[in-house]
Amino acid sequence: MKILTRYSIKSILTVFLIALMIFSFLVMAVETFMHLDSFMTGNLGIREMFIYAFSSLSTYFMMLISLSILFSITYFLSSLSANNELISLYTAGLSKIRILFPIILLSLFMTLFFFLLNESLVLEWKNQKEIISQEYFGMSGTYDARNTVLYDEESGYMIYADRYSESYSRLYSPILIKTLDGSVKERIEADYAEYRQMQWVFYNARVVLNENGEIDSFTEKEYADPGFKIPEEMFRSQNLQIETMELRYAYEYLERMERVNRISWQEGMTEFLRRLSSPLGILVLAIIAMSMNYTFKKNVLLFSIVQSLVIAVVYYVADMVFSIAARQGAISVYAVFYLPPLITVALSYLISFLGKKI
Repeated sequence: MKILTRYSIKSILTVFLIALMIFSFLVMAVETFMHLDSFMTGNLGIREMFIYAFSSLSTYFMMLISLSILFSITYFLSSLSANNELISLYTAGLSKIRILFPIILLSLFMTLFFFLLNESLVLEWKNQKEIISQEYFGMSGTYDARNTVLYDEESGYMIYADRYSESYSRLYSPILIKTLDGSVKERIEADYAEYRQMQWVFYNARVVLNENGEIDSFTEKEYADPGFKIPEEMFRSQNLQIETMELRYAYEYLERMERVNRISWQEGMTEFLRRLSSPLGILVLAIIAMSMNYTFKKNVLLFSIVQSLVIAVVYYVADMVFSIAARQGAISVYAVFYLPPLITVALSYLISFLGKKI
């Protein structure tokens, strides 16, 4: 039993790594070719081309992992069938579940591992990709957000800033307004504001307070409102896409967006669910690979690989189509989480049924 487990895992991981390297090389080649004119115009060398191409893998990382695991499991099981090893295992009294059990455990482990990796190192990898692409193509290499507006419905604070600088943790030309029961209770204008010790400090601030109908205005060199508690990360995330926000800030941002702008929430939530479901593609495609038909009368390996490629294309096309529909509000945003796997599994069983007649 242990021999079968070790053999299955080792064989699958070997093919998985080889497939991942091949797929990664193809993606890097395509990315380099697509930006070849920009590299030549910017007088960038081979080193810069390689750095950019490697950073571009972050965009396709989870898809490459999912395709590689689909291909490796398909190759392993089809090889067992083609070499009549499956018949030997069945003859030895092993059930199909026992043969697939190590593969199921491996798929679950890889799904969890790459989910955690996708929410940590891959996020930073994607951020570095944006910095590199902006620097190489003649744009600013920072994440400075411009014309930033945030509103906290619970506390009634709304802030506008011309620019947010991540390097200095600073908001430039900020205007802070606090409302209560439909009236303005406080207004602060400043040259800039810095985030220090978990609070925003406004410099050269012009403050106007409305307390019980009495207006009081004054200026302060440094002024901090203890009630204004929007964290710095929310401003940093303003200029980033949902795919690259930290998980907890992405969730908090979407909660705020749902109350303020339903259309923007629809688009953001769609991308957020796609991000969460991308590691599940590993498990979904692995299950599909295990459920495919490997009893072709001839050319088992060829038919199995073609079958896995067709299923992979359907899965990612379905993901793209339903995500577009969800962003436009044609379907529920949560459909992007469950419809692509359901459609792909249904197609897999259909192909397996038809394959039994070949």
